[in-house]
Amino acid sequence: MSETDPAKLFDLMSPQYMASPYEAYRVARESAPVCPMSAQGPWIVTGRNEVAAVLTDTERFTARTNTHGAYGFTDECGQLLADSVFYRVSPFNADPAEHGRFRALVDEEFSERALRRHEPAVRAAARTLVDGFKDTGSVDLLAEFTQPLPLTVLCDIIGIPSGDRATVKGWLGDWLLMQVLPLPPEDQLRCAKSLLEYEAYVRSLLADRRRQPADDLLTVFADAAAQSDPVCTVDDAVLGLLVLLASGHETATHLVTNTVHQLLRDRAQWEKLVADRELIPAAVEEGLRFTTSVQSAPRTATEDVTLGGVAVPAGAKVHAMVAAVGRAPDTAEDPETFRVDRTGPPRHFAFGHGPHACLGAGLARLEARVALETLADALPDLELASGFAPQHIPGGLVINGLLALPVTWTTG
Repeated sequence: MSETDPAKLFDLMSPQYMASPYEAYRVARESAPVCPMSAQGPWIVTGRNEVAAVLTDTERFTARTNTHGAYGFTDECGQLLADSVFYRVSPFNADPAEHGRFRALVDEEFSERALRRHEPAVRAAARTLVDGFKDTGSVDLLAEFTQPLPLTVLCDIIGIPSGDRATVKGWLGDWLLMQVLPLPPEDQLRCAKSLLEYEAYVRSLLADRRRQPADDLLTVFADAAAQSDPVCTVDDAVLGLLVLLASGHETATHLVTNTVHQLLRDRAQWEKLVADRELIPAAVEEGLRFTTSVQSAPRTATEDVTLGGVAVPAGAKVHAMVAAVGRAPDTAEDPETFRVDRTGPPRHFAFGHGPHACLGAGLARLEARVALETLADALPDLELASGFAPQHIPGGLVINGLLALPVTWTTG
């Protein structure tokens, strides 16, 4: 078969694809920017114009089924999920009118004004984490810094008690596995049972906020669900919070991890950043462009549609590969090179595009900027651990990230 055979290009479980899907994106973008992985789909969209068309046309490409899992489940698992919110349409993925009404509930919490209010807490959390390991000389930066930082920040905003966050992280991981990977039956059942526990926990928090309001998003959702003309039901609130935690935590974790990895792979880039902190915002944008954690925005075709001259049938799963846009020739000069000195407005689609563009883009940028500033201040001679060989999470077509990021520095 030719090198553009999508079944070979997009071998999602191969170590080569997980390590760097960007060569597959390049080949597909140049020769088949809209192509099915198999006769049954999904359809992979890598061209900039085609990705933009998918993400702006909410009538013909809907996000309503985004959280329903891509690979199906056993009957036993399906019966368990029938009693959950798994197959409910997330209000964050609903059609524009419903989506806009729900999103208005949380827009203020992620506004520029709110981010200025949150920044001191983000900085304090980052410093506390680094202070916990800076005298050791080595650490897995993902486990001890880039993962707990956005989880701490988002859980504070939502109102999840600090003592529950490790458990919530575990539940969240199981729910995400159901979204992105074909799981064997025993793992499907385990994850489904985990999801039911997760939902019950979030319902209990919402009920607590009805009795005892607080300054957090749980209270906002609980109040909205209790209105005579509710913007959302309790089920909507539960699923909305699950989506918010996943999209706001996992993606930011891998954004910071991937960016630091690139900076330390070519250590001259890290040294530039340490010498000139004004480069940090550009470094964040370069991480978003070059090695974004979010690979695609899934959609479902609502009717037969021609996209980029290719016929896509109604009901087809379509993955708009936002990561592919970041390295397109019309996005940046020398797009295959990671550089912290790029100028001009960002042209990547790392936070999506169109009506469903990421609500938490500003928060993710803030967290990444603070993370880099904190590391540069506390550990300026940071470097990758000797012999480090990157291993990547099996993220399917959705997430790209490392399993660990061991680093070292001098102490004393």
